[in-house]
Amino acid sequence: MKYKNLLKNFGLAVILLTVGCKGEQSFIKVENINDVSSVKSNAVFYSLPKTALSVKIKAINEIEVRGPYASYSQKYIGTDDIITENSSKWVLESAEITTYPVKDSSRTFVIESNNPAVYSLNFSPEGFLQSINTKSDYKFTENSNGVFSANRNVGDEDINRNFEGLNINRYETVFDTVMHVVNADSIFTTVPTSKKLVIRKSLDEQAQELANQIFILRDDRNALLTGNSDGNALPSGDALKFMIEKLDEKERSLMSMFIGKTIKKERIYNFDFIPENRGRSQAILLKFSSQYGVQPQSSLRGNPIMIEIVSLNDNAAEVVYDENQQMYRRKAKTSSSKNSGFAYLTPAKAKVRILQNNDVIAEQIVNLSQMGLVRYIPAFLFEDKDFKAEFYPQSGTLKSLN
Repeated sequence: MKYKNLLKNFGLAVILLTVGCKGEQSFIKVENINDVSSVKSNAVFYSLPKTALSVKIKAINEIEVRGPYASYSQKYIGTDDIITENSSKWVLESAEITTYPVKDSSRTFVIESNNPAVYSLNFSPEGFLQSINTKSDYKFTENSNGVFSANRNVGDEDINRNFEGLNINRYETVFDTVMHVVNADSIFTTVPTSKKLVIRKSLDEQAQELANQIFILRDDRNALLTGNSDGNALPSGDALKFMIEKLDEKERSLMSMFIGKTIKKERIYNFDFIPENRGRSQAILLKFSSQYGVQPQSSLRGNPIMIEIVSLNDNAAEVVYDENQQMYRRKAKTSSSKNSGFAYLTPAKAKVRILQNNDVIAEQIVNLSQMGLVRYIPAFLFEDKDFKAEFYPQSGTLKSLN
C-alpha cells in the first residue's frame, strides 16, 4: 500500500506503537535526545544530517629568479628583456565547493523498544537512519574533507637545483715560464721553468663562454632543420623531433642564466564551514596575501576571503504551510507540542559563493539539510507489519514508503 498522501505535518517527540506479539504488547518509542528525561534501556540512536561545506583553494606561488649573468645579457646575447631582481608573489587561482554530511546534535533521537526483533532498523556508517523493515540499496560514498593543510609543493625540485650551469668551466689552466737561478759547479746560471697555474675566469669570461655555447646549439639546430649535415646522415621523423626538443630544452636552460627563470609552485588548501543561519549570511573563510599566500582565518596577514550563503527559499510554500497549521492549532486551542513519527528532512537549496574583494571566484548551488524542514512518518503506519521505508541517509530525505 502507498502512504505518501498521509505524510502531512506530523511532528516528532514521542512514538508509542503497539503490536500483538504472542499475547504481549510490544512498543517502540522515539524521543529527541534533548527531551529525554530518564535512563533508557536497549536504546538506539540516530541523527539527521546537516550539511558541511568543504572549500578547496588552489593558490599559485610565482617566483622570479634573476640570472647569474644578467648583467651581460645585452652584451653577449643582445637582449635586455630579462628578470632584473628576485621576486615572489601569490595568486589565488581557483576555489571549488563540495558538501558532506555531519551529525546534527539538535536532531538526534533515541529509539527504545521492549522487543527489538519486531522492527528492523538499518543505519549508514555515519549514524543516519537508512531504512525501516527493509534492506536499502543505497551505497555509501566517502567524502573528502579536511582543515587548513597543504599538499606537496610543485616545483620545489626546480628551486633546489637553482640554475643549471651545465658544463661551464669557471676556471682555466695557464702555464707560466719562471726563471730560476741554478748553482752548477760554482757557476750561477738562470734556467727557465714552466709553472702550471689554475685561474678563475672573470664573470665576463664565463658569460662569453656561455653565450658561445648558445650560438653553437643554435647552429646545430639550424643544421638539422635545413639538412646541412656536412655529408653525415641526418635523423628524420620522431628521431629528428626528439633531437630538436632536446636542443630547445638545452638552450632554454642556458638562456635562463642570462634572462632569469620563473618558477611556479602550486598549493592546495581545504577549509570546512558549516552554515547555521537561514536566509543570507557571510563569514571569513580564510585570509589571503600576495606576499604570504593563504593564511588561516585568524591571521593578521592578508585580506579576508569571504564565504556567502544565500537561501533560495525554494521551500517557502512548505514554511508557510507549517506556520498556518500552527496558527490553526492555536485558534483551536489544540496542542502542537507533541510531534510523533520517525523524522526525515526536506532540504532547502542555497547558493554558496566564495568572494575575494567582492569578486566571485566560485559559486555553487547546494542542498543544505539544516535549512530545510523536518517531516515525520505517522505513528499509525507502523501498525502494518509490511510497512517499509527507505531514506537517503546523507541528506536525510525520504526515498520510498510502501
